[in-house]
Formats: sequence, C-alpha cells, structure tokens
Amino acid sequence: MKVDTFMKDSQTRDTAAPEFSGAYAEIPRKLKAYYDSLQDEAIPDRFLDLLEKLEQAEQAAQQADSIREFE
Repeated sequence: MKVDTFMKDSQTRDTAAPEFSGAYAEIPRKLKAYYDSLQDEAIPDRFLDLLEKLEQAEQAAQQADSIREFE
C-alpha cells in the first residue's frame, strides 16, 4: 500500500532532517508521535464504503467505455 512507500520516504527524510534545539525540538517529535498514532488507527468503515463505491463506479465506467468501443 502507499502508506508503506510513504513511511520509507519519511524515514529517509528523518535521517536527513536538521537537528533542532530548545522549544523547536519538541515540534518534530510531537508531529512524528501524532503521525504514528494516526497510522495505528483503523480506517473508518464509512471511508471504506466510499472507496468501494468509487471502485464500483470506475469499473462500471470502464465497462461502458469498452462497450462503446465495439459499437
């Protein structure tokens, strides 16, 4: 999934990120902790339903296009 690719990219960025000191050092740590907590959350059922409907609509559109090509 794309999340894995993003994680690899973000891990690469983490190693190349400049060091912060003082109060600014907390910002990247807290953002990373927040991002990590979001990754652990399940995808809401409502969002999964919307993705399923989108996939069905795309398949129907592709079928309609292929039928038109043969006419």
